[in-house]
Amino acid sequence: MGSARAQLVAIDPPDEVLEASPGNPVPFPALELPPARRPGWPTLAALAVACGVVAVALGAWALVAETRSGPAPAQGVTDERSLAVLTDGSAERYPLRGSLGRITLVVGDRGEAVLALDGLGAPPRGAVYAIWVVPPTSAVPLPAGTFDAAARVVPLTRPVAPGARVGVTLEPDARAVRPSRPLRLVALRTGA
Repeated sequence: MGSARAQLVAIDPPDEVLEASPGNPVPFPALELPPARRPGWPTLAALAVACGVVAVALGAWALVAETRSGPAPAQGVTDERSLAVLTDGSAERYPLRGSLGRITLVVGDRGEAVLALDGLGAPPRGAVYAIWVVPPTSAVPLPAGTFDAAARVVPLTRPVAPGARVGVTLEPDARAVRPSRPLRLVALRTGA
């Protein structure tokens, strides 16, 4: 047995041998946790896409809910036409003389027109504001709608041709077919 000699290694016992007892727990070495993982770019991108999809779905749901509970179809069409005229970059704008900038006539390319109101006071009790269009070939004002001061945009029921005048009066009856007083708040469409 000469070449295969077993070596005995002596293990030094710890300086102090601890045994667990009810009053003396055995200490454990400190536990090291791995560093916290942060989400990577693919995870963040997926979250952003999910948030976008949810936002679009909520917007569509709100639009459908408003459409179902919104105004009657005729009112919705009128609002769309008014918005189209107001947002048209080539629309002509004419403040009504005498209105102190509170009433502006906005006319689109095909003569469709709206009145944009800003700070107009309420009409007296029992009266309404009436809109009149005076064609360029006539001196007779034609009714083009009525409104109260609660409106911000009022579509005209008649087109406004180049050379036509548009006026607003206070009338005692919304069904008036002729102005009860001279047109003082007036705008002249000059375009061709």
